[in-house]
Amino acid sequence: MAVVDSIFEGLVLILPAMIANATPVIAGGKTPIDMGINFVDGRRLLGKGKTWEGLVAGILAGTFTGVLLTALHSEMWWIGFTVSVGAMAGDLTASFLKRRLNMESGAPAPIIDQLNYYVGAVAALYLVGYEFTLPVLLLLALIAGLLHFLANVLAYIMGLKEHPW
Repeated sequence: MAVVDSIFEGLVLILPAMIANATPVIAGGKTPIDMGINFVDGRRLLGKGKTWEGLVAGILAGTFTGVLLTALHSEMWWIGFTVSVGAMAGDLTASFLKRRLNMESGAPAPIIDQLNYYVGAVAALYLVGYEFTLPVLLLLALIAGLLHFLANVLAYIMGLKEHPW
């Protein structure tokens, strides 16, 4: 198990997840992942905002970011793919949970909305042999949450999102 005990290393490992998480907003998409299917509770499985186009674009953008970072870490292309899949899985899981809580697509869920991709990315890194020290894990969560918030405000200002959250 590789222990991540520096903020720089943690940021390098998480950067592809940040890019993957931001890309679906830019990529857009029309084809919902859940195909309009409702769960047993009668609510949408994921919601209209989770599309195949956004999912694929996010994974590709995060993986490409990993490829660009291979100069810093020889396995970064693989890590980029891994954390991108983890970030998208975290985002989809949060959408699923929000639908179960009867929250509409786009409804704000503070902390969940800012950190779902981060939790998914860290979980994916853990599965492939990385472990974070608690101070690094918490500081990266703070950075990831703040950057997510700022990126959403910018996307709202640019007209890419309906809400600034």
